[in-house]
Amino acid sequence: MGRPAMGLSPKIKQLKNHHRSMARDIIAMGEIRNVDLARIYNMKEAQISIIINSPCFIAYLAELETQVEDNITELREDIRLLVPRASMIIKEELFKEDDQPDAPMTLSERKMRLSTAFDIWDRDSGRKKHGESGAKNVHFHQHNELHVTKNMSTEDLQKDIFDLIAEEED
Repeated sequence: MGRPAMGLSPKIKQLKNHHRSMARDIIAMGEIRNVDLARIYNMKEAQISIIINSPCFIAYLAELETQVEDNITELREDIRLLVPRASMIIKEELFKEDDQPDAPMTLSERKMRLSTAFDIWDRDSGRKKHGESGAKNVHFHQHNELHVTKNMSTEDLQKDIFDLIAEEED
């Protein structure tokens, strides 16, 4: 590469594959030190510094961050759209009588379905603190464990859960 003229700092004119890989690593790992990048890519810290301070690298990094934010926003919206269905599944299981036939689902399929509904509910409930929808900002499994430690009856637990669901829907 040769030495730059005095007073001029070296710049990258175009990104190469390993530059793009570095940008993806920075996005994936959050903050990563130059020394770590230098070790990963078998380069000197000064080379890494030149690369990450390059305008084209900074622009590419910003583009990647925007793509990640867009994907996260879409994922959150997808989860938000699944919350009513998850609530319905939980209600169905809570109202299900023991003498009702389980067909067409096996017990393991019902457990998987209910587990998925709880996971969707849990992921949505964490957003209450950011002003979005959520079930009173209570992680459902923590809510459930809280009731177990209080030795609540099944009826009391069912009533409390229905109250939680009703508040979440409001």
